[in-house]
Amino acid sequence: MSIDPSVQVALVSAGGAVTAALVGVLVELVRRQGRVMGEVREHVANTHSTNLRDDLDQVVDGMSRVLEGQADHAEQLAYLRREMAHERVERLAVAERLDEHLSRTAAPPIN
Repeated sequence: MSIDPSVQVALVSAGGAVTAALVGVLVELVRRQGRVMGEVREHVANTHSTNLRDDLDQVVDGMSRVLEGQADHAEQLAYLRREMAHERVERLAVAERLDEHLSRTAAPPIN
């Protein structure tokens, strides 16, 4: 089966046009991807002298120390609350004993 030369030329021309269109689309996609990658690089590129991982490790170490200090403060506050509750109980007991003592030793009213 033989294809007419004019059909062959049309097929080759159409194939070339499709190929050119695909190449154009691919070039545009690569260009857009390059622009996006540039934006990403701008956000993640290290512009200072230290490594980002080292910086994060220092932050994590600092947070660990803060959390340890916070736990220590929580223990100290709990201790102070217990002490205040104990002092309150003792103060109320002294006030009650003083009231009883004053009521027993109070001078009779003068008429």
